[in-house]
Amino acid sequence: MEFLNQRPAIVLAGQHNDGKLRTISDKEWEAEILLQGRPMVEYVVEALRRSGRVSPIIVVGPPHLGLRDVIWADVHDDMLDNVLSGLKTVDDSTVLIATADIPLLTPFAVNAFLDQADPRYDVVYPIIEKSVVEAKFPESRRTYVRLKDGIFTGGNVLLVRKEAVIRSQWTVRDLLSHRKSPMRLASDIGLTILVRWLLGNLSMTDAERRMKRLLDVEGKALRFNYPEVGVDVDKPEDWNLADKWLGQTDQTSFLVP
Repeated sequence: MEFLNQRPAIVLAGQHNDGKLRTISDKEWEAEILLQGRPMVEYVVEALRRSGRVSPIIVVGPPHLGLRDVIWADVHDDMLDNVLSGLKTVDDSTVLIATADIPLLTPFAVNAFLDQADPRYDVVYPIIEKSVVEAKFPESRRTYVRLKDGIFTGGNVLLVRKEAVIRSQWTVRDLLSHRKSPMRLASDIGLTILVRWLLGNLSMTDAERRMKRLLDVEGKALRFNYPEVGVDVDKPEDWNLADKWLGQTDQTSFLVP
């Protein structure tokens, strides 16, 4: 079967295993940590491929991961540099980006996101309500943000316009360089916005408008009902949840007809 509207996808697999997951595995890269005997990144690549909507798949990470039928892009120590490295390999203007640490991703979730994400925006970012995450993954412990619209966690997939990412990269670098200076970051974001967020009075629309002013990009927060995109593995309890879930799941059920 030939699928329409295929888009390239970039998988970010360049995170060194030097954080909390070091207690789980001594692998050099987080992407190669095993879950049910398979590298974590393999589940993400497989979900993208089985969706039938993604081609080619570019992996920004160490080639020794041994994935088949992917394009390898040079890996760097900086996440933004890795995004740009992946973007250099594609000609398409709209690209799907996923991190390598969401092994519970399914083809159905990939297709749902591609169906619902409006490619006219520069960035589409899924947000998942706390109740949706806890209904499917009650053991999951995520970081949530309280907005006027509800309580949400963010997803680890994005639909981006290549030119918008390239255009805004220097502003993004400035913001990232300020992340350890609360005063400078507060100045960047705006005191009023911060206060409204802390009081739970900031809406998604407010956040989107601030993104436009800060980065000169049209962003859209997409309320999404597939919590798989938001359950990433970055600490031991996440690994335990994913390993248990994958051990109980019939992987063939993820196949797209």
